[in-house]
Amino acid sequence: MSGHDSTTSADAAAQATRRTELIGIACVVISALALSLKGILAKYIYAEGVDVVTLMAVRYGLAFPMMVLAAAALRGGIANLAMAPRDFLYALGGGLIGYWLAGYLDFTALALIDVSVERVLLFSFPIFVLAFDSIRRRRWPPARQLVALVGAEAGIVLVMGVANGELFHTNLIGGLWAIGSAFAFAIYFMINQALGPRLGSARMAMGAVTGAVIGTTTQFVVTTPVEALAMSWSAFIMIAAMALFCSVMPFLLITEGIRRVGASRSALVSTIGPVSTLLLAALLLGEVMTPAQLAGAALVIVAILALEGKLPPVLRRLLRR
Repeated sequence: MSGHDSTTSADAAAQATRRTELIGIACVVISALALSLKGILAKYIYAEGVDVVTLMAVRYGLAFPMMVLAAAALRGGIANLAMAPRDFLYALGGGLIGYWLAGYLDFTALALIDVSVERVLLFSFPIFVLAFDSIRRRRWPPARQLVALVGAEAGIVLVMGVANGELFHTNLIGGLWAIGSAFAFAIYFMINQALGPRLGSARMAMGAVTGAVIGTTTQFVVTTPVEALAMSWSAFIMIAAMALFCSVMPFLLITEGIRRVGASRSALVSTIGPVSTLLLAALLLGEVMTPAQLAGAALVIVAILALEGKLPPVLRRLLRR
């Protein structure tokens, strides 16, 4: 093979790799933007008198058939969704952790604190992803990552309102629920990274949403009277919209994004989520964060970006001074 042919092949391979990465990043970005609507919709649904457990049970009950249809379409038929029992159980377990447990903690936090505060705290999950990755590799993270970790934790405390004692007390319990949700979702992220490349986005999401349905339905049957299902049509329509745009679509997109660019990089791309939520919460719910809270939100986002050297050049130059 001539040198020219080798160069052409190398260029083609590089372009294919870049295309794969761009598609993966686009999947994560769209997923993050869709998830930004979840907290907004939850606030409106709570205002209709729907409780957390009922909201989750109906959401995943509606999401499940949507997921089956979407996954079957992606795989070319129901028969192609088949997977080894062991893989299915792992994916189901991931769904129980990442979408039932994390979801319950998440929605409970939303019932207690502002959407803008909750979303920033939930966004701390990349910190846990990187910590789990370090444990898996059996080595301490680099010094840069440790500094970013400290910065992110400082930002989280500011977002919770530590500069104002009354505000901090108001956000404390809900904030702890949100951080617990971030921890649980980080576990799912790592499970997804391990299984996603082998199962593909459709089958992984299918197994995960099955786990979510089992968890939420069981919790509803055990803890909630069936009369709770009697809700207004407006509440039902909003839950259906949440099932489609904040459940099924993100499930598929985030799994495909992780498969293409990895869990750590996908977590970093998700930084767009808190920013869009802050804007939507201000526009639609009238939520206003204090200057200290905004500074904390910015610190969390910058810290996550710094974990993998993704800061814009101007900020990198400032940090070197």
